[in-house]
Amino acid sequence: MSQITHLLIKRLETSLTASLLTAISSSSPTRAKKIQAYRFQENPLEENIYLWVAGGNPEDPNDRDARVGTAQMEGLGMELPRGEVGGGHLWWRKGHVEVGCYFVREHFAQSVAGDYAHIVLGRTMNCIERTQVSDLVDEFGEQAVLITVYASAFFEGGGPPNQYLWRGKVLWQALTERPY
Repeated sequence: MSQITHLLIKRLETSLTASLLTAISSSSPTRAKKIQAYRFQENPLEENIYLWVAGGNPEDPNDRDARVGTAQMEGLGMELPRGEVGGGHLWWRKGHVEVGCYFVREHFAQSVAGDYAHIVLGRTMNCIERTQVSDLVDEFGEQAVLITVYASAFFEGGGPPNQYLWRGKVLWQALTERPY
C-alpha cells in the first residue's frame, strides 16, 4: 500500500524503463542506461543517459499539488468539476522526470549529440503521456485518472571539440480523484 504520488512515480519508472531501455537496442546511442525512481546519484559518465522520476518540482516550490479549481491550476483547456456534494474532489498531482544525456566519452559532434539528446527527450515525453495510470488506487482511496506533460526544459552543456551534454526536466501532472 502507498500514497498515489509514489504509485505514479513507480509506474512511470516501469513505463520509462520499458520504452527507453528495454525496447531500444543495446547498440543504440539513444538507449537509456539508468532509469530510476527518485534522485539519480551515480556517475553520469558511466550511466551517460539517465532519467529519474520524482514528485514535485524542487526548483519551484509554488508548482505544487493542488485541488482542481485552484487558480494557478486553471487554463488547461479542460473543463473539470471541482467536486461533487457527497462525493469526492479532483486533484492535480505533479512531478518531474530529470533527463541527462552525457555524450562525453562518445566524442559525438555537437549536432549529432543534440539530435540524440532530443530523441531521448521526445521518447520521454511520449512515454509519459502514454503511461496507463487509471488502475492506480492508493490505500486512502485516491485514484489516478490520467497523466499529461505540461512543460519541459532541456539545455546544452559541455563543449568543443566533442564533449557535449544535455540536461533538463519534463514536468508531468496526474489528474486524480479523492473520495470524501
